[in-house]
Amino acid sequence: MNVNEPTTACCVCCKEIPLDAAFTPEGAEYVEHFCGLECYQRFQTRAKAATEINAEPSACDSPPSG
Repeated sequence: MNVNEPTTACCVCCKEIPLDAAFTPEGAEYVEHFCGLECYQRFQTRAKAATEINAEPSACDSPPSG
């Protein structure tokens, strides 16, 4: 990696990577950078788990009985 080359950090492992080599899936309101597919897959797994936890109904979400 060249010292003058712009870099960014992987959003999963924080490894410094050249900006032009970063794997960048774009979202509607944000951009995340990943050093490779392994970190991207780890990110997706964590996001899916967080979504599933938030999707479970809580006691406050259930209608009153009676």
